Amino acid sequence: MPQTTSEQLHKILIGAKLRCPNCEQGRMFSGLFQMNPTCLVCGVRFERSSGESLGGMMVNLVVAELLTIVGFFASYFALGSPADMTPLIIFWLVFDILFVLGFYRPARGMWVAITYLTSGLRKDEDSAA
Repeated sequence: MPQTTSEQLHKILIGAKLRCPNCEQGRMFSGLFQMNPTCLVCGVRFERSSGESLGGMMVNLVVAELLTIVGFFASYFALGSPADMTPLIIFWLVFDILFVLGFYRPARGMWVAITYLTSGLRKDEDSAA
């Protein structure tokens, strides 16, 4: 188990690259939004129950909303407080939606890595069945 901060960050980056944090080789996703139930290389189960994916979705949502809010206000003041904010609102709304879709997989991968770091990933005991 990794102990140092640099080892922990390495595992989270491996997760963001959509690789198994246990063996660093297996792919987490088999499709655009379809996560493999287990690592095809080492057999570790990525998600024990359906509710475990909530953490990855929260990472995605928090990062997206922070970027959108900071970006909106930065562009608002950089443009000199425009009277018509409609184009600005539309741009940041579209950005937010596209970012959430694009960051879904890395956020889930990072969450799997965090689960690994907290000893939540393991092989099934009855994998021989």
